[in-house]
Amino acid sequence: MVNEERVYLMTKAALFEKKERKEALRIISYRRKDYILSRMLLTLLAVSVAYALLVAAGIFLVIMGSDTIVLNTPQMIMIGIIVIAVYIVVLIFYFTVSHKYFGERHVRARKEVRKYLSVLRALEKMDNRQGERS
Repeated sequence: MVNEERVYLMTKAALFEKKERKEALRIISYRRKDYILSRMLLTLLAVSVAYALLVAAGIFLVIMGSDTIVLNTPQMIMIGIIVIAVYIVVLIFYFTVSHKYFGERHVRARKEVRKYLSVLRALEKMDNRQGERS
């Protein structure tokens, strides 16, 4: 006779193992702070590269679109300050978003692993009860 509860638990465990186990275990192998910090550093690198490419593309388009560009020193300083200020604002935005996102991702992974372990414990209890009956 098939125990429906056992089949349900085994299916739930198998789905977790197939889809989420590897990623969840990789995430929770870090302490929460360490995981968030490592991801924020990767975000810093990605945002910096993207922003540098964007600024370079903007400079290229301005140079190619104009026959002559005459900027005096105060204008160049002002443009430099604006570019740096925008960079700082963009970094703060991405740091805030990535901190929240990766913090929630770590918490979600821990919850999923806890659920998985509780399913395994329930299956083990069922096996022990079934072994005692035999």
